[in-house]
Amino acid sequence: MASLTTSLLMFMVFLVAMGRAADGLSWERQFTDPHNAARKAVRVVSMANLTWDWSLANYAQNWANSRASRANNCVLKHSNGPYGENIFWASWNSTPLDAVKLWLAEKPYYNYTTNSCKPGKMCGHYTQIVWKTTTKVGCASAKCPAGGTFTVCSYNPPGNYIGERPY
Repeated sequence: MASLTTSLLMFMVFLVAMGRAADGLSWERQFTDPHNAARKAVRVVSMANLTWDWSLANYAQNWANSRASRANNCVLKHSNGPYGENIFWASWNSTPLDAVKLWLAEKPYYNYTTNSCKPGKMCGHYTQIVWKTTTKVGCASAKCPAGGTFTVCSYNPPGNYIGERPY
């Protein structure tokens, strides 16, 4: 339990540092760095870093733009496309780190032994981030017409297959 607590504490310190350093990082690294830190924190397996993929980023941008249209007004909805996908909406002009931190906040709700989320909690955003066979990510954001930001990350190969563990 102490090592889990230490790992979580180190990870949270990293996220705080990332928030302070985000202004100096490229758009891609504002997404990939916290993703890859989460993957490194899974110490039971060696997990490769995700690499940025511009094709996935373009796919994500098209979906974010579609959701941010006046007709859709940033209502959360998945694209149901060929990739894994995490979506996020904020009522403010959010940063990439805001989205990734929210997804990673689901980590305590994932139980590896039962391969399930705690009752009443979501953990699929987290498990997509740490899905071992996923190797590429591309993300995008769009401004919402009534204010705020819609953010999408697309993952390839996708994860979150029912009955399979992320790692």
